[in-house]
Amino acid sequence: MSAATSFAGLAATTRPAAAARRAPAVSTRATTAPGAEPASSGASHPQRRTPPSRADDVANNVEFPRRVALVLAAAGLVAPAAPAHAIGFAKELKKKAVSDEDYLSSAPFAFRAKPHDPVRYYDVQRGTGDKLEAGKTAVIHYTCRYRNLTAVSSREARTLGGNRTIAEPLEFKFGKLPSDYSRALVRKMVVGIGAEVRVDPELRELYVVNTVFDGPADRAGIKANDAIVSIDGVGDLANVAIADIGALLIGDAGTELVVEVKKGGERAAGVVEKITLVRESTAVVPKKRVVEVEGGGGLFTGATGPKPPAVVYVPEALEGMRVGGRRNIIVPADVGYADVGESEIPPGATFRLEVELLEVRTPAV
Repeated sequence: MSAATSFAGLAATTRPAAAARRAPAVSTRATTAPGAEPASSGASHPQRRTPPSRADDVANNVEFPRRVALVLAAAGLVAPAAPAHAIGFAKELKKKAVSDEDYLSSAPFAFRAKPHDPVRYYDVQRGTGDKLEAGKTAVIHYTCRYRNLTAVSSREARTLGGNRTIAEPLEFKFGKLPSDYSRALVRKMVVGIGAEVRVDPELRELYVVNTVFDGPADRAGIKANDAIVSIDGVGDLANVAIADIGALLIGDAGTELVVEVKKGGERAAGVVEKITLVRESTAVVPKKRVVEVEGGGGLFTGATGPKPPAVVYVPEALEGMRVGGRRNIIVPADVGYADVGESEIPPGATFRLEVELLEVRTPAV
């Protein structure tokens, strides 16, 4: 007996009542069709019923038990069901990889009283709302990403020692640079190693507060919180007047001095590294200050609030944006956080700025 026959027979015997209801009545008398040979003597016996075929069962909608249905499906004897379509689910298309060729260049602009090269940008999404125009108030969210990490963001501004997160958009009058970025940058210059130092009264040691970006100390790997053990052989610096320490560090450009340094993470081990530095003219590291912005307020006016990069206020960088638009801008250090840095963005770093234009307001007349 073939597999098909055995399965069909099993299906037929599984529901005998249903099969009996559907099967036609079987006559016990032999019949002879016109023109056919008479039946043999054995025809007087009742005819055997032919088990219904699989096709008959399917046509008659025979209800198979689950186990039988699974066996039939495994043998390929049940017609495949129509493919199911999930409702409410759509496969997300793979995002397009943005290459350098996809970025456009803004118009050149003036920054700190000097001509500046264009910045490169890419419109991730073009807005369809009101156009950003000079004299109107721009309401934006911005995020600064350095090496794909979120360093500064108006969406994740932390206050009260990092215990609370407040998302507040930045508002400013579009079309004109703040005065801090319109005038030339003036800094005090000092010939030395490019480091600010201070005496820790509790630990009784001279430590580095900060270093000038790309100055002699910075290039030698000296970082904030490192301890200076000696300068040109002069030790016990905790008992030396700070003015005398300054005199040891400052000198003529091109002259050398030798410092012994304990790295910030290795003080307990007492590992001392001897470094030779060459003095040069460096700018004094400026204190971070709040830039006065017309139309700005909220979190961005406080000393501990997020500091937007300068390029946000450059009209040419946001030119052509409409409400709902999202733009990525490659930010050079001089229009970013310069030689000071911000959060995880180190001094002199180039990073990516993501801007979303939320609203454009027309000032009241």
